This record gives sequence, C-alpha cells and structure tokens, in this order.
Amino acid sequence: MSRQRKHHSRETPCSVEEATAKYRISADETLLEASRKQTLTLVFLRHFGCTFTRKILRHLEELKAQSAAHGARLVLIHMLRHGDEHQYLRPDSVARIADPHCELYRAFGLGKGGFRELLGATVWIRGFLTFFSGCGVGRLAGDGLQMPGTFLFRNGKIIAARPAKTAADLPDIDGIFKESSLSCSSTQSASPSP
Repeated sequence: MSRQRKHHSRETPCSVEEATAKYRISADETLLEASRKQTLTLVFLRHFGCTFTRKILRHLEELKAQSAAHGARLVLIHMLRHGDEHQYLRPDSVARIADPHCELYRAFGLGKGGFRELLGATVWIRGFLTFFSGCGVGRLAGDGLQMPGTFLFRNGKIIAARPAKTAADLPDIDGIFKESSLSCSSTQSASPSP
C-alpha cells in the first residue's frame, strides 16, 4: 500500500509555489525568491538534441537581450541532471535549472506531446528549415515527448503563459510581454474610475 502511495505522490504535480520554492537558480536563491526581485522569463526546453532547442541555444544572446529589455531575467529549464548541460551551454551563459524529473514542467502545466504536436506537418516543415539552417539534430538528451513553453513569473505567480502547441514553437519574448501588458491594461481599464 505504501508503495502505491509513494508512486502516486511522484505522479501528482507539485503546485507552482512548491516547485519554485524547491528548485534553485543558484546556491543562494530559489526560483520563487528570484521572482520576488524581478520578473523572470522562464523558457522550458525540449531535449537538447532537438533541432528547435538547438535553434534556441543558437539565439540565446538575443533571447537574453529581449528579456532584459523588458526588465526581466531569462532562466532556462532543462531535463538533464545538474551539470550535464555544460556540454550544451557555457557555465556563465544564462541562468538555468536542472529538472530531470520534470517537476517544474508539470507544475507549470507542460505535458507530453502526442503525434500531431511532435510529428505533425508544421513540425516537419519547420524542422526541415531549422535543420538545414545549420541547427541540425543531436542525440536524445532529455525526454523526447516533453513539450516546451515560455512563462513570465513574478512574485510567485505566472503572469503570462505560452505553452507550446507543437514541438516547433519557439519562445517569443516580445510577444509574451506584449500579451502580459495587454492583459494588465485591459484589467486596469475594466476597473471603475474613482
């Protein structure tokens, strides 16, 4: 009986607060603590061999600059054990969190992709273009079924979310910030004036 309970608790996702209080950006700071200092742009990656992940990594400096232009800090979440990502990322390139059990992925609502999300026509077309633009593919390094996504996280709350619809969806930092400010302005305009 205890074995079943233990297995069930592993499958039940943590809340966003629990997961972000558990995972650390650095030895001194959890994801939750960092979100209290500034907005975080969280980019959840697919596996490191994925041509689309390789494209993200190729344009990492641009993503960091876009995030910084909005006053936010870019943080990558990946599925390898801590330290194993160094073969793909320079140690000082960007803040990152190792999530080999996909607890943060589940807490943020990112699940596994099905046939259409992983192998649909859009994925094949974009994959072909990305592959031949020089991104190539590598060995499977992470869960090949795991879907990616981009989130804005501030003060322990998700303020904007863009879970990927297909494996080919790439982070649109400017777009997610535009969405979040539009939702803030529509909330403010809906409030009665004094």
